[in-house]
Amino acid sequence: METALVSSLRESSGYLEDEGWKQTAQLMTLAAHEIGRLNTRVRKLEAHLNSLSDNPDFRAPEASNQNSEPLAPIFVAALTRRRNP
Repeated sequence: METALVSSLRESSGYLEDEGWKQTAQLMTLAAHEIGRLNTRVRKLEAHLNSLSDNPDFRAPEASNQNSEPLAPIFVAALTRRRNP
């Protein structure tokens, strides 16, 4: 099932092509195809996640910020000054 955006992109591309905007029409068609492909992928991933959550042994990992560096004090001060002039 196509979303309204995908349908609109596909329909509009024909009008653009008729008016001489061939490359723009091609980009809109490619965008519609990519959005449809991503929607399908999301549905598959959600189905897989649901199948995992039905498993009693499944445990989601804890959130981790191990790879993030703390903000440098000078950067924090600059942000504070910018927000509170």
